[in-house]
Amino acid sequence: MKQSIARRGAAVVTAAALTLGASALLAPTADAKPKPKPLKGSTTGTVLFNCEFAGTAFEYPATITLSGTRASKTAKPVKLVATMSDLPGVAPLALNFDATSAMDVTVGTVDTVLKGKGKLVTEGPREPAKMFPAKGAATTKSNSLPITVTAFEAVVFGNAIPCVPAEGQGALGTLTLK
Repeated sequence: MKQSIARRGAAVVTAAALTLGASALLAPTADAKPKPKPLKGSTTGTVLFNCEFAGTAFEYPATITLSGTRASKTAKPVKLVATMSDLPGVAPLALNFDATSAMDVTVGTVDTVLKGKGKLVTEGPREPAKMFPAKGAATTKSNSLPITVTAFEAVVFGNAIPCVPAEGQGALGTLTLK
């Protein structure tokens, strides 16, 4: 019986040692680096665009939110996403078409183009259409980035809707990544 208790004790000690050894192997070492925390930020502003569609000039007071994400403090590219308020209803017919967009922006001192793809849909003629997001990136080291929109264009059913900021417009705000 003593042998049996001794064997059981040895088995328990062995199992405990194996468990501790396995957990020590799985535990992070002092050399393991934590995953870098991404830096994020956004800025929102309104830019008054002078636009033209099918020979008709119109104004588009676009509220734009530009969000940025940098993978880490040392990563250079900043991924950008811009959302815009509804496009004014100037189309003489209801829309339900695939569309593309391009927004020219200056991010700090870097010029880049944000591109979007989606559908422009309206309930009827001359109704506003929801805009889809535009995405892109800028390579810069700074985390405090003045944003200026220099142009915007949507293309729907092969028809371009070019827009330029009205005089004195275009400055969106400062994108601060934290």
